[in-house]
Amino acid sequence: MPGLNKRQLAIRKRARDNEGKITHAVEENPEDWEICQADTEELLRNVENNTNLVPEVNPLDINAVLFDNGLSYKRPRKGNYDMKSATTIWRRQKEAQKVHPSGKLNSFGFTAVPQEINTKEKKKKEVGSHEKELIKIKYLYSTLIEYTKPTMNKKYENSHVNAYNRARYLSIQLYCNFRLEGFLKIESAKKAAYHLWPNCSKHYRYQVILNWSAEFLDKKILSDHCQGAHVKRVSFLNDNDVKLRIIEKIKTTLPQYRSIDNVLKFIGDEIVPSLLGVTGNVCATTLANYLYEWGYSYRKNEKAIFFDGHERPDVVEYREKWSKRMVEYMERSEFYEGEQQEKVMEPVLEHGAKKIVFVTHDESTFYANDGKRNFWLIEGENYIRKKGQGSSCHEPDEFQCPCHGTMKYGGRTSRVMFKAGGDREGWWTYKHMVAQLKDDVIELFHLLHPGCTAVFLFDNSSNHSAYADDALVASRMTLNEKISTVQDKYQFRDTSVKLSNGKIIQQSFYYEKTETLRNRKGKSIVRKERYFKGIKKILEERNQWLNDLEGNEWKLDCKNPYPGRASVCCARHFLESRPDFKSQTTALQETVEEAGHIFELYPKYHCETNWIEMYWGGAKHEARLHCDYTFKSLEAKIPDFLDKAGEIKRIRRYFQRCMNYIEAYSQCSDGREVVCDVYKFISKSYLSHRKVAFKENF
Repeated sequence: MPGLNKRQLAIRKRARDNEGKITHAVEENPEDWEICQADTEELLRNVENNTNLVPEVNPLDINAVLFDNGLSYKRPRKGNYDMKSATTIWRRQKEAQKVHPSGKLNSFGFTAVPQEINTKEKKKKEVGSHEKELIKIKYLYSTLIEYTKPTMNKKYENSHVNAYNRARYLSIQLYCNFRLEGFLKIESAKKAAYHLWPNCSKHYRYQVILNWSAEFLDKKILSDHCQGAHVKRVSFLNDNDVKLRIIEKIKTTLPQYRSIDNVLKFIGDEIVPSLLGVTGNVCATTLANYLYEWGYSYRKNEKAIFFDGHERPDVVEYREKWSKRMVEYMERSEFYEGEQQEKVMEPVLEHGAKKIVFVTHDESTFYANDGKRNFWLIEGENYIRKKGQGSSCHEPDEFQCPCHGTMKYGGRTSRVMFKAGGDREGWWTYKHMVAQLKDDVIELFHLLHPGCTAVFLFDNSSNHSAYADDALVASRMTLNEKISTVQDKYQFRDTSVKLSNGKIIQQSFYYEKTETLRNRKGKSIVRKERYFKGIKKILEERNQWLNDLEGNEWKLDCKNPYPGRASVCCARHFLESRPDFKSQTTALQETVEEAGHIFELYPKYHCETNWIEMYWGGAKHEARLHCDYTFKSLEAKIPDFLDKAGEIKRIRRYFQRCMNYIEAYSQCSDGREVVCDVYKFISKSYLSHRKVAFKENF
């Protein structure tokens, strides 16, 4: 029962007696009710017969308040509200019963005008929408049959509808048949859709049949079907030569300057005049549709796979070899499954083989002013952010394994915080990484993974490809001898050389030279100097000093970045081709291999194969959500951001996705094929027609 409104509450308060009970002091006047009921019945008869206009009712009239005809009305589903719902009638009856005697019109001197009423006339029962539709169907059924008759003579070909319109009328006819048999609306429409449109969507077609039936019963005819009535013309943009010219223009334009307007100007000023001899005007929407068809899309430039150097020949060659090595490592490593990646699938190892554990590495930088970029703002509101990135807190070194995430044991961790800058802690170099590998990471790995072999994965940065100060690097050497002290930056280590006669000698790159000098007074002074031998003397000791192809003595460097196989173009390239120099490895690789583990470098431009990149994205997302633009707050909260982003289940999902990429690279040669193959495992399946899944022709 609905609650009382303010007016009803006021009447109720006034009607309370001394005992607190409600007194209904309304004395019903039978004559008033009979007059009101007669007026109401007359109004309903006029509406049903459509013969007279509905009289206007004064909202202040007492009949509008005490309206009651004893009938129950249903509120129409569509159209304007006619104030005849069952709730409204019930509410008015209750209000009439609660009217105080002082509020009746008789108290103000009004008297009811008696009207003659035929009490013997029976009340007409209102016809519902169900019965009304059946009446219309019976009345218009003969007209409907005329529309569904087949055309038997070409002379009267235009007198009937075409094939599709006839199918629409047949649908209406079948719907009407089911309605006359006693089925409800929706059930009748579904049956008609099932019989006449078996290959169409049942959920859509029955609604269309309902609309067709309503239109026919209302207007006695269906509107013409306009699908396919437009003019069939072929655009000159379908021409292959025009397409190639436009695509070439787009490719030669920088992405930031590509726009629909620029392409339209190119078409109107160059392509159309060359074809038709006049300037042309192409619709922007038409051009956009063709650009989408040709593979272009207007989207945000997100970080995914960079195809600028991704398919370079040298990168592809290295990627093929590297991915096959990684697949061999996967056969000896564990993987994970389950909703929370809690189930561990152990590898089947051969006798004497060790289990492989992948350990990846990367670095990132967090800035104090790196906050949210998108906000909920009201129209006209402009939130001013701080300019610049602010102070940085460098997270230079993070080693992770898929089974533990960031390796931690007994207060030690494989994560290092570093404040980069000339006025702070300096700059992160390979020496810091070598020290961390020796002091923390390798020992942590042995504690967490006893008896296992690690595959350390690094990206192709300059720090990771740096050589130690004592490494055999020919580019650091001079052609002739020079004085060298122990304070010099590069101190070359001794090496062993196998000569052409099979003899192995130990060769040092330094020697001491004693010189006798005289001072101004003529006194002799003996001085010992430490000399670097130089490339010429080093090769002479090996009996490998030669002349160039023209018979002249070697120069130090020929400035050719790609020497031939023999490398006899200059002294430096020839020394680099010697076995001891050629086998020289980087400082990180030496550190890893000395500990008995495997060193690998990711292919260039292939960040999608390193799962720690996704970990950085999650950590920066947390940092942006809690950014308050102060360095102290950032420095204090960074460990929490990293720990939240480094949950084991998330790290294992990232790891699984990267392994899918690597496995796809071992089987496919093109990067786009790999993306399509991987998206089969990571893309969602959409059940709604309003959502678009990943296209196979990426």
